Amino acid sequence: MRLHLRRTIQNGEPVQLSGNVPIERTIEGRTDVISASPVLAELTASPSLDGTVGVSGTLTGHLDMVCSRCLETAHIELDIPFEERFKQREEDEADLEDDEDMILADDDVIELSPYLEEYLTLGMPSAPLCKEDCKGLCQTCGSNLNETACGCDNTVIDPRLAGLKDFFK
Repeated sequence: MRLHLRRTIQNGEPVQLSGNVPIERTIEGRTDVISASPVLAELTASPSLDGTVGVSGTLTGHLDMVCSRCLETAHIELDIPFEERFKQREEDEADLEDDEDMILADDDVIELSPYLEEYLTLGMPSAPLCKEDCKGLCQTCGSNLNETACGCDNTVIDPRLAGLKDFFK
């Protein structure tokens, strides 16, 4: 997906951008992602009087990931907000670095894919859950506690007091 800065500023009207975000590099090497549907970016590029173009919108998609507690499939709906500001670098701004609020571009045409991939990477859950109240796996026998109660004694005892646990037997 490409943004034409000069054309957008000269037009003076917001421009609608939409397209698929490449997700292959984002999930490459991640063992917790089972499958991914295409991620759609719906963006609006709005020019301003100071020569910047604000791009905002959302990234939407669906992922099937491994639940971090019970190892079952977690169905994750992505709805990631996107917001960046772009400005073409002027000749007298050659030595200035990008500030954190605005991205200075060397060319008139900006490829948005790297920025969209970055937002996608940051918006993916690091510890997905199959449901909010997932109980996980038993520490002793490994059974899924969402399906059955195993009856194992998983009482945590402070190691400094472990010698006293059999005191009253």
